[in-house]
Amino acid sequence: MEEKSRITLLLSFMCICSEVSSFSSCEGSADTVRTVERCPTDSKSWEMAAKNMNCDAIKQNCSQSSSRRLFQYHCVINAWMNVTLEVCAPNRTIFGYCTEYNIMGRVIQENYHANCRNLNPPCPSFYNSAKAYKYQSCYQLTKNHQIIEYIAEDIKKPVIHVISTSDGIRGNIAVIFLSILHAYVL
Repeated sequence: MEEKSRITLLLSFMCICSEVSSFSSCEGSADTVRTVERCPTDSKSWEMAAKNMNCDAIKQNCSQSSSRRLFQYHCVINAWMNVTLEVCAPNRTIFGYCTEYNIMGRVIQENYHANCRNLNPPCPSFYNSAKAYKYQSCYQLTKNHQIIEYIAEDIKKPVIHVISTSDGIRGNIAVIFLSILHAYVL
């Protein structure tokens, strides 16, 4: 019986780790990121911008066509909330915060300093990152922040931190399961 419990725990841990790691760095996105003055405001302008960016033609190994995560066009705020960025990156589900592209992490993620459920109009509890254009109030945040310059060399630096385990829901779950697994194995 103890062996079955260990196997079940190990399989659960592997599932959670694969989900958490699916939000990891995407090297292919770093070559596509660019600052834009404004993001699309509706589905038609989003489709036009996506067509111009042509993410499908970019060679990358961040997502496969059979994957539920698509390498696609995004227009989002940056981590400092001072500019909007266009980037081709794997989409993901965002939970209640504005979507950001983290240049150092090379990843689409929540900006935990921008709770869009408190903005007007608010965003839903969860949404697809590629549909961030629907939540224009997130872009307005860039008008309130000074511009911090970054250079192309910043994009080429090694990834130091991809996911914040202190604020991220999935990160906290992974830490909890790691703790349980560690305690169980000892």
